[in-house]
Amino acid sequence: MAASIPISSPYTSVFKRIRILDSTAFQLPDIFSSVYPGAGGCSHTAWIKIQLEYDLLSGQFLHIHTGPGKQHDCTYGSLCAPTVTANDLCIRDLGYFHLKDLQYIQDKEAYYISRIKSNTRMYQKNPNPDYFQDGRIKKGTEYIQIDMETLMSSLQPGQTCEIADAYVGMTDKVPTRVIVHRLTKEQQQKRLQD
Repeated sequence: MAASIPISSPYTSVFKRIRILDSTAFQLPDIFSSVYPGAGGCSHTAWIKIQLEYDLLSGQFLHIHTGPGKQHDCTYGSLCAPTVTANDLCIRDLGYFHLKDLQYIQDKEAYYISRIKSNTRMYQKNPNPDYFQDGRIKKGTEYIQIDMETLMSSLQPGQTCEIADAYVGMTDKVPTRVIVHRLTKEQQQKRLQD
């Protein structure tokens, strides 16, 4: 690999590393299918997936892995999680989304940017929960689910909304900040083409 050159950035005073994790997959001749099986749904049976994690600030590759094309990104993201340290910023796309990994990153006093799966539930703390006589909060009243459909329909195309104190996940309730952006018609069409 080529020599790395650290970049100068205002982010170096905030983050120790900016870790970008992503993957790519491509077809191989079918003869390799026993070592690199694909995920199916294609005329070729052999696929290879390359996982790569790169530190943007130092210019160093942190992890590189080749494996079968059917390997899920989420699985590899979980394998990389234990190497996260305080003040790292982890940037991952939707394929790596796993609430337990996000909680782990947060517990390490690190940061993350991740897209959220569309079926993920989001909540806010209920300002007026119900209590038992002994002072404990009644379980089903501590959080209020955010109606994402209503929120999205209230936004104009191109508009962004921040939910500062959100909790993500039906059971885990990972505390996080959520940024919601409604795509413009042009952005929607471009994503459909890509």
